Amino acid sequence: MRFLFVIFFSLSSAGCLMAQMSAAKWRVTEVEGDSLLNQENYPHALIKYNQAIEVSKLKDAESRRLLYKRAICYYSLQEFQKALDDLNAFIPYYPSFPRAKFLRVLVNRELGDNKAQFDDIHDLELQDPGNPDILKLKVNIYLEEEQYDSAKIELLKLQKIGDDEETETQLGFVYYNLENADSAFVHFDRAITLNKSYTPAYLYMSSLCLEQEAYEMALSYVDRGLHLDPESKQLLFYKGIALAESEKLEAGCSILAKIFYDGFDQAGDYLKQHCYGID
Repeated sequence: MRFLFVIFFSLSSAGCLMAQMSAAKWRVTEVEGDSLLNQENYPHALIKYNQAIEVSKLKDAESRRLLYKRAICYYSLQEFQKALDDLNAFIPYYPSFPRAKFLRVLVNRELGDNKAQFDDIHDLELQDPGNPDILKLKVNIYLEEEQYDSAKIELLKLQKIGDDEETETQLGFVYYNLENADSAFVHFDRAITLNKSYTPAYLYMSSLCLEQEAYEMALSYVDRGLHLDPESKQLLFYKGIALAESEKLEAGCSILAKIFYDGFDQAGDYLKQHCYGID
């Protein structure tokens, strides 16, 4: 929830919203809500903001900031439509307050509205070109829509601004889907070099190695990933396949059977075909 605190306290410091604080009764309730929000006690903070909104009637600029704070609570409680309603009411009064639009992008991501996300991202880019957080929002949408060429363009921009393991892993994923396995390998390996504790890179690298039938190499990455996350069903699935394809069929099938009976249905088809001889 660190992001939520950033946007909350950014609002608290915004002079246009905090100027000329009144001594209205609702302000006391708001302060109580702020304290609860700071403690991540979202249900009780929500109660206080509802009370403050009821008293204030949102009649002036000062009181309308309550909508933004309440939206943070709704978002944290996964009541996304209510969060969106509050943000839609708040933003027209403060169109140049970027954190509200940033939060609305996150809300619309949860609601699956990519067009609305792009509209806000466009406005955010005009206000702050080259902001890496905004570029990451665009990347996530492009990946979700399988627009890999567009995702690559944004990821290469991110890489120039400040490279990290997530960017490299996403680049690897993009190149893999663009059928460029060599480049995918380079970026997955770069992600691991940047952060040896970043489990997603091991997942993708293991998958790529299996795809290329490099089973021993796949096992090496799987085992490194399992060292970080021993309960990962996906990594255990890859390990079972790598062992089975490396003439260690019994060991591989044993792992696959275990995760299948633990609820990992993806192992079923491989078990039937390669371990039980069922077409």
